[in-house]
Amino acid sequence: MRYGQAKALLEQRGWSGLSIGHWDYECGGDVGAAVKTLAGWQASWGMQVASDPQQDAWGTASCAVTDAIRFRHADLPGDAPLTEVPPLVLSELLRDADLAVAVGSLGLDQHAAAGHDGYWQSYGFGELSETARTRHDALARLLPRLKIADRAELTDRFLRVRGQLRTYRIHLGSGNILMEPNDAYLCIVPGRDRSAPSVFLPFEEDGGMLSVILSKAFLLADDTRISDPSITRQLVAT
Repeated sequence: MRYGQAKALLEQRGWSGLSIGHWDYECGGDVGAAVKTLAGWQASWGMQVASDPQQDAWGTASCAVTDAIRFRHADLPGDAPLTEVPPLVLSELLRDADLAVAVGSLGLDQHAAAGHDGYWQSYGFGELSETARTRHDALARLLPRLKIADRAELTDRFLRVRGQLRTYRIHLGSGNILMEPNDAYLCIVPGRDRSAPSVFLPFEEDGGMLSVILSKAFLLADDTRISDPSITRQLVAT
């Protein structure tokens, strides 16, 4: 996954100690762990550099692969089995990990995923994760109430939106978009307007991917009004 994005999110949520890059390989500079303590339980999430050192200018890693998350408690020897971790603690710590993967996955960035095309296709357009299936269920309840309800429909993995120019399929896991009829990839980078009022959306941190999917759906349902040239030139390309 994209190391910088994942690390930033983990640090915001109270994890610390993670610093990996292309230095001091003999002493383990390319491996490390993010650590967080909650209610007396310590979680340690290992990561290792997975990017090319020359592309990273022999500095901080741009991509990393993740290892297991291990749990410890002062009163227990060694790594604790998951059955010993209190459910609320386990849920909170794994929620952090889920958010880090959601934010940092290479599947969200076709350019960052260069050389990992199989993973990008699988994550970006493949079968839904448990979180994405929950998102599907939430959308099934929300969609009939939206003003674009007559232009949108849910399929097993996508929210299909009919615009005036083209029809679009938004993947419910990654938020990536394919355009019919030839499944051309449409790149739209979500913006972040911090002055906009917040709206509660179920099962998502700060709106999360559900917010991204809905914002893309509203935008594409009215595609003739899109003025951003980085988007419009993709709509007319064959």
